[in-house]
Amino acid sequence: MPTPTTPSPAGNEGENDIETRAIRPDEREACLDLWKTVWPGEHSDAYFRRYFYGDVEWLPYYTQVAVTGGRVVSAAHICKRVVACGEYRLTMGGIANVATLPEFRGRGLNRACLQRAIAVMEADAMDFSLLFTGIPAYYARLGFAGLPRPRWTGRIRADFAPRATAFRVRPARGEDIPALRAIYDTYNRQRPLAVQRSEAYWRDWLGFTPAHLPDPILVATEADGPVRGYARSGQFRSAAPYSPEDAGEAVVEYGALAETVAESEALANALLNGIAARAVAAGARRLQCDFATDPLLAQALDGILETRQETASESGMVRLLHRVNLLRSFAMLWNDRWIAQGRPSGSLTFATPYGPVRLDARGPFLRVEEVEEAVETEGEVNAEDADRDGETFSQSRLFELLFGLIPPERATENTTLHPLLAALFPPQAAVFWGADGF
Repeated sequence: MPTPTTPSPAGNEGENDIETRAIRPDEREACLDLWKTVWPGEHSDAYFRRYFYGDVEWLPYYTQVAVTGGRVVSAAHICKRVVACGEYRLTMGGIANVATLPEFRGRGLNRACLQRAIAVMEADAMDFSLLFTGIPAYYARLGFAGLPRPRWTGRIRADFAPRATAFRVRPARGEDIPALRAIYDTYNRQRPLAVQRSEAYWRDWLGFTPAHLPDPILVATEADGPVRGYARSGQFRSAAPYSPEDAGEAVVEYGALAETVAESEALANALLNGIAARAVAAGARRLQCDFATDPLLAQALDGILETRQETASESGMVRLLHRVNLLRSFAMLWNDRWIAQGRPSGSLTFATPYGPVRLDARGPFLRVEEVEEAVETEGEVNAEDADRDGETFSQSRLFELLFGLIPPERATENTTLHPLLAALFPPQAAVFWGADGF
């Protein structure tokens, strides 16, 4: 997809020769130098190099740069991913590596690169964009909204000792890769936000090869039988941690294949106790778990931690990339659910970067439609519009409901809307695994 060059905003001497555009293939090494300068570290080169040479989805216009005198001075990168959302597959644009050299900051270059990245994702018909940041106010000005995700933390008990289970736990080996992939695919087939991984993604982005497995991974087997579950731990390697809270032993991925509840419970106990035992042996007493809310996993943690605390990771932000396309793709499914639940009446209006959109459940079938901005007359909202539109929800709430991150009864205090919300948005266990970070 061709992308024209765009002059940078004027206002500082020397800016007139800065242009923002898609990166050229021969500029990739210069862009890597930019990222390594902004985020230096022992693993910086390998970490950043995979964005160009380890991502089968990468295209030049997925990296937008600001260039002056042949020098790349600012950049924003898109990671295209297919993620699950129940029965559906969505295309996500992950925003990564937003950076400007120190001497060029304060000129709007990052904003210009990001605006072009958003335009690229819109033109490529991606469904939504996701990013992780410690400066949410900056990205809110570009239409992104917060997306809190569950996180469990706690201190390992002073008297902790691993529980005995029917499963044997051992370090993963190269020959386990096919089993790990099969478990991942089954465990995450419908889990919202879970990346649907290809063989190339496992090999080139995550670095899984028969000769090398990244980070410590434990597998659970029954005697010497096949692998039935696995857990990946250790801090996800990035150029720099986002915050001090990211330090410590962390469970960044989990998957299990069980035929009964008892097997699920035993696998959870075996794998999480194995990780806790390894943490204690290394002198670590704090455990952080970034996985979907699951009663069996919570129960296993209760036997490991002094106090299990469920908090929210606030670094995530999300943005719709078209006003109605994503919602209309769900319309048939929602209509079937709505009919099955007796057609609860109501309407749900959601704010988006492009204007409000409404799910109207007041007629014979459910409709998704654009909504005109509320009309104000002498300081008051038009009463007819307000009555028709009902409550207006934020973009954050839309994605929380869509991904199952919040139960319908917590979405609003307006109890008359609870039956409609419950019909359209059933419980789901969303998770974005740390290993898929960008």
